[in-house]
Amino acid sequence: PSVATHPATFATLTAPSFGHVHGRGRKGPCRARRDKPTCPHGRPLWCLRRHDPDDARLGQPLCPDCYDYVGHVLWQWHVPELWRRFRIRLDRVLAAMAGVTGREFKDLARLAYTKVGEFQARGLIHFHAIVRLDGPKGPTGPPLVDLDADDLDAAIDTAAADVSLEV
Repeated sequence: PSVATHPATFATLTAPSFGHVHGRGRKGPCRARRDKPTCPHGRPLWCLRRHDPDDARLGQPLCPDCYDYVGHVLWQWHVPELWRRFRIRLDRVLAAMAGVTGREFKDLARLAYTKVGEFQARGLIHFHAIVRLDGPKGPTGPPLVDLDADDLDAAIDTAAADVSLEV
């Protein structure tokens, strides 16, 4: 009950695309395309199958020669650093939204979160996180800034878009 009024949201931070892969269409085939495009290697970039959940093709590239395996591996390796930078950036974005410096923000609010890393069918990790804004001493008090759940959503979107890592 002590945190019921604190701004909170559920966020999913997903890996970028490293190439077309087989998936489960929400209401139909894997990758239905009327124009039937092909990749530079001549392989189809479409699939009309309806894959079962245990189909070994799920997450597999439509064209192994086009898929960015190096990018895939580098993403996996650097995900912890990307999360660390995201958290730093999120605090800074929230402080700016509140009209204060980062140091001042720590005296007004604290970000609390719990996250779960989940592997997608394509083998890439993504995070689901419940993010909440608490008071400066934690969940025992409300945040002392005028930010709501919509502001928290916007800050997460901004921080996620701003974070990068050159490898």
